[in-house]
Amino acid sequence: MANSSESVHGRAHASDADYAHAVCKHTGDVSRYNADTVGEDCNRSEGKVLILATVHDTFPVPQKKRMFWASFPDIETALAFRREVCVDNPADLPISCEYLDRDSVDIIDQAGRIMTYMIRVLGMGDIMGYLWSVKVAIEGLPFSWAPTICDKLLHAFNGWVPECIPEKFMAPGREWDHHCMVAVGEFGDGTLDRFMDRMNAFVKKRNDEAVVDEKDGGNKLVSVVEAETQLEMTALNAFRFVAAVAFKTYCVGECFIRLGRFLVWFSPASIDFLRVTSGKDLQGVSVDYALPKNGGLAPALAPSAVSPLKRMRYSHFGCNVVHEDIAYALGVDTHKEKMAFKHSVEEEGGKLPAEHGHGPEYHAPQSSQSRWMDMDPLNVMNPGVGGMSTLPKYGKR
Repeated sequence: MANSSESVHGRAHASDADYAHAVCKHTGDVSRYNADTVGEDCNRSEGKVLILATVHDTFPVPQKKRMFWASFPDIETALAFRREVCVDNPADLPISCEYLDRDSVDIIDQAGRIMTYMIRVLGMGDIMGYLWSVKVAIEGLPFSWAPTICDKLLHAFNGWVPECIPEKFMAPGREWDHHCMVAVGEFGDGTLDRFMDRMNAFVKKRNDEAVVDEKDGGNKLVSVVEAETQLEMTALNAFRFVAAVAFKTYCVGECFIRLGRFLVWFSPASIDFLRVTSGKDLQGVSVDYALPKNGGLAPALAPSAVSPLKRMRYSHFGCNVVHEDIAYALGVDTHKEKMAFKHSVEEEGGKLPAEHGHGPEYHAPQSSQSRWMDMDPLNVMNPGVGGMSTLPKYGKR
């Protein structure tokens, strides 16, 4: 082990050296997904894993960093911005590129202000981790009110605190339906200047094409607002980070139905598989999927699919990996709808899941199953993962 740094693995990259080139090729394949077996055997492990040692790549710190909130009237314009500005070439990739649709902005604002402020102040270190563990512990108490009390309180007091990002971002957030938060760094090779040239050309071209309104002098098709301080950058990052948590809080706090003089509370109990525990009238699912690099439109639901009550989409825009929270009425077979949605994603060339793993719910391809079986021949780490056997040594009943 003393000479391990000189071994093949010690000298190899710990990250995909070709990824920057691959993500900029606007082809019909996806950038990354859970069942991908490219790379070392340990890649794409799921569930419990045994780690003996890790190797990490280091990357330069940018000499300068700028961050922007770009807003668009439709998803097609947003995707054009992604192709022509963000992932135009592998030498000029931004530091981060995150997408939020209008529902995401509204729900985070209506249910995620407190969590956003907590992350802004406390960061994602030990204190925030401890507070989150307290929330989880409360939700696990053996009382009927326990699973939802924290989210009820977060929602009830949400309006008592100011908007968690400045008005200059919230204004276009309310006006436009599609948004991209993009951070760009300068590493001494002109990356930032080239990005600015591409972005300015894109904005000018789109806005010059806008129909002129005699009353206000023209309607912009694209709006770009810069985060001018580190505090504003931190606020935007926290705003995006709480999207999934805010969806649960929103469902718990907003799901009321007034029937005459009666008020019924519908209270989902988890994020990954929102199932109502109180009013028994609302449920939902969270899915993550990768779309083709030359695509990005929301996958169409099957004609036989049940119409959801809410579709909230946010994504890692550069690689087209999407997170979608979908709410349904009670009585809908959410597992059936989830599997039908998986089929719709795959029909359009996408992959599901993309980040959060197969677990026991999704059936993994044979190539992934073979890799996991080679790493865990006794089947003691993750029995049942990816649709495999739950028995020792992958036996059959």
